Amino acid sequence: MCGRYMLYYEKDVIIDAFNLENEFDYDKRFNIAPSQQVLSVIKASSGNRAGYMKWGLVPSWAKDPKIGNKLMNARSETVSEKPSFKNSFLQKRCLIPASGFYEWVVNEGNSKKQPLQFTLKDKKPFAFAGIWSRWTGEVNGQQEERITCSIITKASNSSMEKYHHRMPVMLEPKVGEKWLDRSAGKEKLLSLLQDNSPELFAEQVTLDLNVRKIN
Repeated sequence: MCGRYMLYYEKDVIIDAFNLENEFDYDKRFNIAPSQQVLSVIKASSGNRAGYMKWGLVPSWAKDPKIGNKLMNARSETVSEKPSFKNSFLQKRCLIPASGFYEWVVNEGNSKKQPLQFTLKDKKPFAFAGIWSRWTGEVNGQQEERITCSIITKASNSSMEKYHHRMPVMLEPKVGEKWLDRSAGKEKLLSLLQDNSPELFAEQVTLDLNVRKIN
């Protein structure tokens, strides 16, 4: 799974890496959690645009938006089939820029879990493969619209499997363009999610998450 991540590139680096053509608010964040607003990139008619979506996908047909609390991640193996995800997979794909992500592992000799921070070796920009949805409905008597997203996960590659059996799908910007391509077919999209190349990423450092507060 992917439950916490960080994004601390300079803003101009993100703009250049993902060919963004719009202005957007941005602050570096070191502990991004589910239910928060996350920077996301979509393919618009005029080009790539960045904006914020709530992390935890609410399908357009959902009666209760609280379902998003259970849909922060979508499995690559079933994202094209499950009712909650399949329409977004085909029609509403996004990139979620990241600098790395966290995973918790049990320390040897005791039961206390230690957060580890995983990043790319070369520190170059990448993004998680994501899907998004637009939901409208009534909340506490008021009509609301919510734009939400999920991060897609896959079986861990050889660099990650000793820490956890799942990891987020991490796409370099050029591959990310293929993920956003509106004309891409189902099989092509699924192939982008299954690359388990161990060289894609490989570094971890221990980090006390209490030092860096959630924005």
